[in-house]
Amino acid sequence: MKFADLIRDMELKKIVLGSEGHPAEIIDVDCDSRQIQDGWGFVALKGSNTDGHDYARQAIDNGAVAIFSERCLSSIWHGPSVVFRDNPKKVMARLARRVHGMPDLEMPIIAVTGTNGKTTTTMLIRQLMMASGMGCGLIGTVVNVAGILEEKSVLTSPESTSFFRWIKKSLDAGDKALATEISSVAMSLDRVHGAEFRVGVFTNLTQDHLDFHETMDAYFRAKASLFSQCRVGLVNVDDEYGRQLLAENPKLIPYGIDSGNYRVKNLKMAHGGTSFIFITPKGEFSVESPLLGRFNVYNTIAALSALDLSGFELEVMLPNISALKGAPGRLERVDMGQSFGVMVDYAHTPDALEKLLGAGRDLLSKNGRLHVLFGCGGDRDRSKRHVMASAVLSGGADVIWHTSDNTRTEDPERILDDAAIGIPEEIRNDSDRYHRIADRALAVEAAIKNCRQGDLLLLAGKGHEPYQDVMGIKHPYSDRSAVEAVLKGGSILRPWSNSGDVC
Repeated sequence: MKFADLIRDMELKKIVLGSEGHPAEIIDVDCDSRQIQDGWGFVALKGSNTDGHDYARQAIDNGAVAIFSERCLSSIWHGPSVVFRDNPKKVMARLARRVHGMPDLEMPIIAVTGTNGKTTTTMLIRQLMMASGMGCGLIGTVVNVAGILEEKSVLTSPESTSFFRWIKKSLDAGDKALATEISSVAMSLDRVHGAEFRVGVFTNLTQDHLDFHETMDAYFRAKASLFSQCRVGLVNVDDEYGRQLLAENPKLIPYGIDSGNYRVKNLKMAHGGTSFIFITPKGEFSVESPLLGRFNVYNTIAALSALDLSGFELEVMLPNISALKGAPGRLERVDMGQSFGVMVDYAHTPDALEKLLGAGRDLLSKNGRLHVLFGCGGDRDRSKRHVMASAVLSGGADVIWHTSDNTRTEDPERILDDAAIGIPEEIRNDSDRYHRIADRALAVEAAIKNCRQGDLLLLAGKGHEPYQDVMGIKHPYSDRSAVEAVLKGGSILRPWSNSGDVC
């Protein structure tokens, strides 16, 4: 795109063309100097930990032909530059969208927000599209996909430069739609500013990210702001905050299990899967799904409803439900022939834990015990830690394995202390019911060895993550691999241990 066209009509404080005038074309833009290539523009932003202006020279050396910045960099750069008037994040998003030809207008994009269910819902949308012979891009927590190109994700919702680049890649690859997770943090930091979504989906809202938003209302408002960018809004009316959204904006379309324009009847859940009648404005459809748990019913009808509202035929999608798979690390079985069940899940909020335990109870053998292994993240909202512990107890855990999650830079024992308040002292003193083991690998091993025939062990919090963050370092670790190592009779490597011990 021509430089002049790229900045046309933007509110800019200053434009300096330099001795060489402006470049004929700007191929792409990015705020990471390491990503800059020949012909790109570099966006210098001041962050909380680093200042992009300090990396302008690196960007120039890597081939930047224009600089977009919050302050003038004439001392190191005599070429074309733009100084933002205000809100540089929004300007960057507008630049990214424009340089890629506003790709969000060229294909249906389904945006999913909410505390829980985003990853599974977006993945179900993609699976249904792919099984129906239509390509579908994906931007989310686990992976970003465009055509046959896949890349592991770093953020649930990437910076605007990457966000619009992935949409353009998906469009160029011939995908017929794209499903994307949208986090509340992304909305607050303008990572998807300016994008137009064909359908926006609100799954639910429970306590999370208060270390960033501070209050539930601020958290809710960040989620709700998504719908100002959506042609159609789809809201879970079974959720308290979903009902509030609907009351504030009656044009939103409700869905749910018990009520809504899209809803279900004759719901039956069993060990082998789930069946129900899907009621829609276009008629009723019989659904047989291999996915387990009531929360996956919500995920499935959210995916189907969003596809319907995006213009795709339900009659084409429905036959493919029987082949659906859940998202990695979401109620994922680990089966190595053992006499008890083991499942790995990403649940890391009080509500998600309650739903996980509810699904576990539905799957539990008659005389089996429900084991739950959980921990709380460090450097995050401390106020939800004891609530998470209470949720494990109220959810019906027979045996609690209280351990660490990503401790980051916090003392693991302090995190455990914060959460333990949510469990009555008499239960904490019961060595058959409550086990406190800070080392997650040791806790997994102990839990596996404590299980007997018919029991079910739920490992919550890590899900698909292939690491454990300890003191700011992401060490290789996964719950699934840890379970498999113990069941094989081997040891779990604990690379973060100073002693180099294994367990």
